[in-house]
Amino acid sequence: MTKSNLLLNWQNYATFPCKGNSKQPATRNGFKDAQFGQDVEAIVNLGYNMGLACEKSGIVVIDVDYHDEKSTAMDDLKQLEIELGAKLPRTLTQSTASGNGRHLIYSAKGITNPRGKIGQFCDLKYRGYIMIAPSSINGRQYKIIDGIDESGNFIIAELPQAWLDYINKDVPTNPNNKAQKSTGFSKARKTYTNINVDKMFSNCAFLRYCRDNADCLSEPEWFSMISVLAQIEDSDELIHELSEPYPTYSFDETQKKIEYARAFGLPQSCAYLSANYAEICKNCTRLNFEREANND
Repeated sequence: MTKSNLLLNWQNYATFPCKGNSKQPATRNGFKDAQFGQDVEAIVNLGYNMGLACEKSGIVVIDVDYHDEKSTAMDDLKQLEIELGAKLPRTLTQSTASGNGRHLIYSAKGITNPRGKIGQFCDLKYRGYIMIAPSSINGRQYKIIDGIDESGNFIIAELPQAWLDYINKDVPTNPNNKAQKSTGFSKARKTYTNINVDKMFSNCAFLRYCRDNADCLSEPEWFSMISVLAQIEDSDELIHELSEPYPTYSFDETQKKIEYARAFGLPQSCAYLSANYAEICKNCTRLNFEREANND
């Protein structure tokens, strides 16, 4: 089987182009514009990278991280196999652009409410996206290294029930979860209800940028996003979902940021965001409309 024929397997999954040498989507709505049936290799040959929308594709990914030189990611997974009494089955696996990281790609069958991390050095990708072979960053390619059958088809294994039970742990309602404890903020605030969140993202270039680049946001950008969304009633789950793709995502830290943002009582304004993130906001339809109106 040639490389080209192997990569045609991606046509069975929802993929989308990203900017060259980048993880940033090249589509208006980010990974939400992912489509089935695309020729990944042909698009990469045009200078793009390619991403895969996990949930839309029906897959969940164990992202083994070795950015930290002290990472014990694979050892942690082996220890979990012992603790859960179930080995992870062979499945489609690719190496990341770093050369050390791994994406273990499994069927999402049985996934309901997945946690964001498995141990200190393994993330779980489901509601976001991953980069796929043959994308490259700084000259280093993502490569398929395992999980191909004799006919050249991807092997997408199902997770054992013990792993599903572990992954689907309902973190927000866990009575032992420290994030449920109050951080001491009690200032009165206005809560915005009945907000059309999809419309918010459609109208705000900054929120779209944060959603589409969640895996590489700066801390100020991340907190600015949280400051806007935290004022919406019952927005915790949405904020965690948007924050999960970040490599060092922590439920506890994110929850603390949410409560800290709520302590201010008001979201950062459009004027503040456009002044501090001018490059991100320059193509914002709403902002440009307001500028034109003020000039009339």
